[in-house]
Amino acid sequence: MFRKALAIATAAVIGVASLTAPASAAENRHTADSKRVVVYYQTQYVNGVYVSPKALTDNNTGVTDVLVGAIHLDPDVVHLNDDPPESPKFTQMWADLHAMQAKGVHVSAFVGGAAQGSFQRLDTDFATYYPRLKNLVTTYGLNGLDLDVEESMSQAGINRLIDQLTTDFGTGFIITLAPVATALSGGGNLSGFNYETLERDRGAKIDWYNAQFYCGWGSMANTTGYDNIINRGLFTPNKVVTGVVTNSANCSGYVALPTLKNTLAALVAKYPTFGGVDGWEYFNSDPGGTAAPWQWAREMTSAMSGGSTGPVNLALNKAATGSAACATSEGPAKAFNGSVSGGNSDKFCSLASSKWLQVDLGASQALGSVEVSHAAAGGESASFNTRAFTVQTSTNGTSWTTRSTVTNNTAAVTTHSITGVTARYVRLNITTPTQGTDPAARIYELKVFA
Repeated sequence: MFRKALAIATAAVIGVASLTAPASAAENRHTADSKRVVVYYQTQYVNGVYVSPKALTDNNTGVTDVLVGAIHLDPDVVHLNDDPPESPKFTQMWADLHAMQAKGVHVSAFVGGAAQGSFQRLDTDFATYYPRLKNLVTTYGLNGLDLDVEESMSQAGINRLIDQLTTDFGTGFIITLAPVATALSGGGNLSGFNYETLERDRGAKIDWYNAQFYCGWGSMANTTGYDNIINRGLFTPNKVVTGVVTNSANCSGYVALPTLKNTLAALVAKYPTFGGVDGWEYFNSDPGGTAAPWQWAREMTSAMSGGSTGPVNLALNKAATGSAACATSEGPAKAFNGSVSGGNSDKFCSLASSKWLQVDLGASQALGSVEVSHAAAGGESASFNTRAFTVQTSTNGTSWTTRSTVTNNTAAVTTHSITGVTARYVRLNITTPTQGTDPAARIYELKVFA
């Protein structure tokens, strides 16, 4: 990664509050899931506003694991970034994470990262610092720990830590590590110990590796770096999760979403037990950005499933119509192409006096929700987000029923429940196109889900 201790300039201090919950058992590592969708969750506050991870489950993204941190074993106290885990500012976060656990998502804490000291202390004074780590796991009901060792630690020291975690929490406890990708293919390493030796000696106790293919340590622009790891013959695909940056601001090595999805699809085709993908980090993940960071996980699920599992966008590339476009490059079809990240022309734009957008799903079917990505979802100013609009459905394209009426929207992405509705056509009628006086309607994507 590097796991930067609040390296993102826009983020404020991370927070969490004390909640006592029993440790939850995870699946046995010997039946490890493949195609995991793992989210690193370090920035919980942006400009003083709490960023909840619960949208990942509320929007049925397919996320499997959330890694909260960074945990630092400091000389006198355990810190979650700059505050103790029991700080009142973290209360809502712990509650949200436990709600996600109840829906089957594994919640682990990641330890260490770019901030030095935690693993050196575990290496040289295990009796003092390990009990504090154990207490963190039991107090907050964690499913596992991600050991992000970016400082010198001995081979014996990492072995001891893994052995003790397994002894204390059993084989169902998830143990992962987060090496730079080259450390798994015989190249550069930040951890001191040798990962190939670790896998030979303790591989049976390690669930998977969140390999960092960014910050100069690899790339997911193609499969080459991952192939180099697997071709060495030691690490199996189900144990290597490919780590990527979710936003170009988070570190070097960002890979644009269409390219990344192509790479993931190629890895799934090449390695049927492919371990999955992790994202550094959650709060500003593209394509939704800070307004809807959960969309990244949905895109990853889609890329690795070939569209066969997870939420299916029924409107994708379906026949679209709408009011007169601002330009020929901004017609209705742009709102149904599956992308919001293609720049300012990757949208439907209309200046007509009556602004509308419509999709033909091809046949009547049972619907569940409609998701609309407004201007800020595509990188434009939030002042251009659609303020007032209605969502309508029809079975014949002539008679319409209003399902949702919005009069004061400010969000970049809005979701509208239409559970129980059967329809062939979905229509968006825009009455107030922006937050101010700008007359142009801007819709980057309209998705329809069963």
